[in-house]
Formats: sequence, structure tokens, C-alpha cells
Amino acid sequence: MNFFDIDLAILKFINQPFNNEINFFFIIVVFSVYAYLIYLFYYFYKTKQYGKLVQLLITSLVGIVFVNILKYSINKPRPYTVSSEIHTILRKTDPSFPSAHTTTAFLSSNFIPSFPSKIINAFLYFYLLFLIPFGSMYIGIHYPSDVLAGALIGFLLPRIISEKFSMKLANRFLK
Repeated sequence: MNFFDIDLAILKFINQPFNNEINFFFIIVVFSVYAYLIYLFYYFYKTKQYGKLVQLLITSLVGIVFVNILKYSINKPRPYTVSSEIHTILRKTDPSFPSAHTTTAFLSSNFIPSFPSKIINAFLYFYLLFLIPFGSMYIGIHYPSDVLAGALIGFLLPRIISEKFSMKLANRFLK
């Protein structure tokens, strides 16, 4: 059994208890990560945390460009085009690897505001680090390897592109 077979077998295990109601729930969860990203931009602007705002903007843009370069360079087909056993009601036309939703979710998790409620913070981490990646596999649009690669990219980018570096870069372009 090769890597692709293992990847597909894990995906089938996650995707097989397919239920249309749960599928719609996960479609909303997976795509809501972009609404959360917009919320973060608004939050950092409103609270005058311009360094965080600029870092989030730059890491998001670099992430989108990097993920799309990888997607179209590797050109991995979506799971439902490879196996008729993968259930989905959502069809995407771009390549599968890596998961942009997971990249955005993991990247955003580095910018969670400090809410007074630990329950809210815990929920946000659960939503970003588990529900979105799991949902991408449950709805059949990503393999586990797509999600793992997206998670790695989203985890590393805010550590590579610091707030200090982001501000220097922004000041250079704004002058």
C-alpha cells in the first residue's frame, strides 16, 4: 500500500458516514473561516492593533499566493474525481493540495484575541484547528495530506513573518 492509498483510505473512513445535513453544516463551517478572517481584520483595526493587523494581512496574502502556487504546481485532483466512493455535494474546480481553508484556519489561530472567557477561546481553537480541517475531509474536498500541508503552512507563516518584519515591510511600501 503506497502513500496515496493510505491517504485515500483515511479519507474514505472520515467521509463514509456521509449525511447531507452534517455535510451542509461542515460546508458552512469550512467556508466561514473567511468570515472569521474578516472579523480579525476588523477587530485589530477597531482596537488599533495595527501591528497585528498588518502582520495578519501580509501573512494572509503570502499564504494565499504560496498555497495557490503549490496547488497549481502539484495539480493534485480532488478526491471525488479520483474515487466514486467519496461522497460530496460540493464540487471545486481548483486542485486539492494543499488545503487553503486549513491554511487560513491555522494562520488565523495565531491571532485569536484574548477574550475574557476561556470557553470562547477554547471554542475558537477547536473550530479553527479541528472543525475546519475535519470538515474539509468530511465533505470530500480534501485528502488528509492536503489538510496536514495546509496546517503546516498556516502554523509556520506567522512565525516566519513576524509583526516587526510586517511593519517594516508596510512602512517601506507606504513611503
